[in-house]
Amino acid sequence: MNHALGQVDHLPMHYTTFRDRIARPGVVDLVIITVPPPQGGSVGLGLCADFAPAAIAAGARLIGLINPAMPDAVGAPRLPLDRFEVFAETSLQLPELELGTPDEISRKIARRIGDLLPEGATLQLGLGNLQTAILDALRGRDDLGFHGGMISDGLLVALSSGEFRRGVTTGVALGSRSFYERLGAAELIRFAPVDQTHGISTLSGIPKFVCVNSALEIELTGQVNAEYLHGVQNSGQGGMVDFIRGARASEGGMSIMAMPSTANRGAISRIVAQFPPGTPVSVARSDIDIVVTEHGVADLREADMKMRRDRLIAVADPAFRPSLSRESR
Repeated sequence: MNHALGQVDHLPMHYTTFRDRIARPGVVDLVIITVPPPQGGSVGLGLCADFAPAAIAAGARLIGLINPAMPDAVGAPRLPLDRFEVFAETSLQLPELELGTPDEISRKIARRIGDLLPEGATLQLGLGNLQTAILDALRGRDDLGFHGGMISDGLLVALSSGEFRRGVTTGVALGSRSFYERLGAAELIRFAPVDQTHGISTLSGIPKFVCVNSALEIELTGQVNAEYLHGVQNSGQGGMVDFIRGARASEGGMSIMAMPSTANRGAISRIVAQFPPGTPVSVARSDIDIVVTEHGVADLREADMKMRRDRLIAVADPAFRPSLSRESR
């Protein structure tokens, strides 16, 4: 399928909104899901518990693909065997995500984020090298929890070294083969559906919930573009706004937008005076708390338009600060 050729279209929905859609009876007719080998009259949902439970609870028919490579995670939801219409066996390799080594810019951003986290915080992170850098920067902490939509290799390392001894809640796991092999015995990891991982009622009840996400660019008013790249839809909304609003509703919580100040090896500023016409706003300026780059921290909470402009220019790459100042006027 190709978006540019018109073979697939974009459905602009947040994670929780899409979950509510497929939770309506009749919207999804059939769910085909890869599962681990059954045990004791039931089968686990493996490493992907996010959307499937909503469609299954709404009455969708269910086919299970039994794959011995799929871990039977201790904290994953389980279903009775008679809920499935049929089982088939598969030996396909599970999708893998190999993360690279964080660069020094990511590590600078990660250290700044680590300094912002209050004692006893519950953290949400996206995937990628920045996540790895943040987890590395948290080494030595023993007071944290994790509540997010997706985890990868670095989270399991941090869990085993004690940073997240309060436990981990996630919807999906995506990583290396060795990561999958170790996940089956990780008792502190709970896999949960979207209404629990992203739901505002859940997130607002977590004290000191801090979400950390990245974007493609941010303009000087605080509006965020996380979807359009060179005028083309590059990604969807995902669960970012769900987490941001949940963090802002949490007692002592906050949302952090973290990203390098430039792209294309320093040729392009990711902090811009204004988005090009037609660029969608992924996160409204009223939803932004803190922006972190390798050059500093811009606290936009209760900041007026001039304060926002000045604080964002201060964390932009120095080479672009004069032009940003001129364009903002």
